[in-house]
Amino acid sequence: MTRRKLQPVRAVRRAPFVPPAASPVPAARRSRLLGTASAQPAGGDAVRKPPLPPAAAAVEAAPAAPAAPPPATVTPPPAAVPAGCESGTMTTDSHPQPDKADVAILIVDDDPRNLFAVRETLEDLGAQLVLARSGEEALKHLLRQDFALILLDVHMPGMDGYETAGLIRLREKSRHIPIIFLTAINKDETHIFRGYATGAVDYMFKPVDPQILKCKVSVFVDLYRKTEEVKREVEAKQRLLDENERVRREMRQAEQALRRSEERQALILGQLPIVLYTADLTPGIPFRYLSDTTQTVLGCPAASFIEDPNFWESGLHPDDRSRVLRQLASIHDAGLTTVEYRWRGPDGGERHLLDQAVVVRDEDGHPAELFGTIMDVTETRQAQQQLAHAQKMEMVGQLTGGIAHDFNNMLMVVIGSLERLVPGLADDPKAARRAEMALQAALRCSDMTRRLLTFARRQQLHPEPVDLGDLVAGMSELMERTLGGGVAIAIEAPPADAEPLWIASVDRSQAESALLNLVINARDAMPGGGTLRIRTANTRFTEPQTGNGMSVPAGDYILLSVADSGCGMPPDVLERAFEPFFTTKETGKGTGLGLAMIHGFVKQSGGLIGIDSKPGSGTVFRLYLPRAAMDSAHGVSIDEDDGHEAFAGRGETVLVVDDDADVRSVAVQAVAALGYRVLEADGAEAALTLLDRQPVDLLFTDIVMPGGLNGRELALEGLRRHPSLRVLFASGYANGTSAPGPEAGASTDAGGAADPGAVLGAVLSRAETLSKPYRDGDLARALRRALDPQAPLAPAEAVRGR
Repeated sequence: MTRRKLQPVRAVRRAPFVPPAASPVPAARRSRLLGTASAQPAGGDAVRKPPLPPAAAAVEAAPAAPAAPPPATVTPPPAAVPAGCESGTMTTDSHPQPDKADVAILIVDDDPRNLFAVRETLEDLGAQLVLARSGEEALKHLLRQDFALILLDVHMPGMDGYETAGLIRLREKSRHIPIIFLTAINKDETHIFRGYATGAVDYMFKPVDPQILKCKVSVFVDLYRKTEEVKREVEAKQRLLDENERVRREMRQAEQALRRSEERQALILGQLPIVLYTADLTPGIPFRYLSDTTQTVLGCPAASFIEDPNFWESGLHPDDRSRVLRQLASIHDAGLTTVEYRWRGPDGGERHLLDQAVVVRDEDGHPAELFGTIMDVTETRQAQQQLAHAQKMEMVGQLTGGIAHDFNNMLMVVIGSLERLVPGLADDPKAARRAEMALQAALRCSDMTRRLLTFARRQQLHPEPVDLGDLVAGMSELMERTLGGGVAIAIEAPPADAEPLWIASVDRSQAESALLNLVINARDAMPGGGTLRIRTANTRFTEPQTGNGMSVPAGDYILLSVADSGCGMPPDVLERAFEPFFTTKETGKGTGLGLAMIHGFVKQSGGLIGIDSKPGSGTVFRLYLPRAAMDSAHGVSIDEDDGHEAFAGRGETVLVVDDDADVRSVAVQAVAALGYRVLEADGAEAALTLLDRQPVDLLFTDIVMPGGLNGRELALEGLRRHPSLRVLFASGYANGTSAPGPEAGASTDAGGAADPGAVLGAVLSRAETLSKPYRDGDLARALRRALDPQAPLAPAEAVRGR
């Protein structure tokens, strides 16, 4: 049947029906039948309305209303509306209802009496009963909540049950809800087939037996509850599985993080000079466990310590054994300890170890075992010793340098005075000889102070091209006399087909002194006689080299080797060979300064020194001295007896500045005797005042002056004021005598012009420096070199630009 054919049926309006008095419905049947009759169709007999349940007895008592025309709707009088129903309105909550029902049933019927009857029938199922009087209202409820079952009347005005069911099935969230059709009119097969086609699970005809309806509904309610329970169990299991998966994932991540952490720790511990260990607290404290770094740190496997409880104790240095054992024995009371000791391994090497241990207690608080670490601090202690040695050398150098500086000033007065005195004693040979003896003694004292300054590395060196082969050959006779008859000397020159020996850039006098000191040292190492071999050779370093507190860049060097066949030196003596005042000779037979001075000379010259020695195998000293820029050794010999006519003054004005009045007086006399006009000042302030008052050709100033400006600062300020000024420095030692570099912050301007401060620094870098004590010949040559340079000292334009 099509929808158009059903239209007349849908137009029929139902009205309350009360059976005639002549044919009453038995009370028993009313108690178990549920449903109402549809309104009588036009032109046909009235459809009988089945009796209602006892709860609807009040409705039956109402008088029957006549049939209304099809468009009209018959509404029961207010007195006949069942409880819970009002005219035009329907309550959607069941009564009574549990506060929180787990199942909801949607009942859809346009007749409030049927809704009331169904609610009364199903209210003891413990479900929430939602009532709707139309399809539209039912759809609204379905948008708000889910239902276990829908009881749907087929014949309703507006949207009938089939159309409502079709819309319900179209919606994803509601298409699974079972639908039971209730009808009192559409009972033919076509309507039944249509109901099942729209998705109904059952098709019931009114009047419906309440017990049957209740049983069918309860089946769907139980099914819904079981389905929800299964869903909850599945969800709970899924949550449990998800939680287990999360826990397993976190455990895997934690295990991976722990593994990576352990690998990192193992890698770090493997690179550190540390041994981890556990030990018993029994006497002797035997080891239980040692880490894998034992072989690297201690030089023997961990098994050696575990298998032999006395192995560790046997390696303790005798001087440290009692102290270490006593301190470890007290760990029971203290709970922890830190002890440092020397330990000798099977290889004979001595290590400085720092042992830190703590007592681990059991659950009852009793000492159980010892846990600790052993760290190799050998390099740290060696570095500390070297630092202490360097600091001691620096302090000794400062002390000796200061003493030598003051002594040189006094010698300056003595030597200068004697040189003034000797020419006046020509008529008294005896007095002249005594004055000459005093002068030679003062010169020897000057040589001694120069040696002290060399040791302190404060002696100003005068590097010059020196052929070390010629130097060794020239000293051969002196060395033979020094060695005596018991020691044979062999000088090994480079082979004839080898490259000629390079020229070294060193201070000749200091190189001679260093060689003589090495020869004397070798003689003392061979008291029973032996052989001394001296060799020179060319050496080229392709990489920077270090040794004995020195470092040199890659380059060309000349080797001066001195080897003896004497007793040699043990390792502990070899380590201190260059330490000042350290000597193995008897008291009164050595000062301990010879090797220290050689060390200072080589280091100040920019070279490197090496030493190899073993007891009974002799000692070899190797001095690597820098190669000169030009391989030509030449020098100008000046006869001291020459009257210095070539170096005499020509009337130039020289300003002599020195804070020591005696030294200044001697210098003034010496400069005046050379034919110069002399001015003098006792400090920088007085010197600057004189420079501003009258013209001065040369500033002859001491470098170290207490208070105010020193000699370098005075020269810099003087050049700023007078660009044509010449400068000659004098100093008792080389501390601060090296020519100053550019001023701090000196640079070039935007136009590329040199900064005046840099220009003045370059000027002073070429200034002469005369070492005290100096003789008249040295002074004469230094003055002429300062006054007659090959090139101008400073461009006046650059200086005036400041």
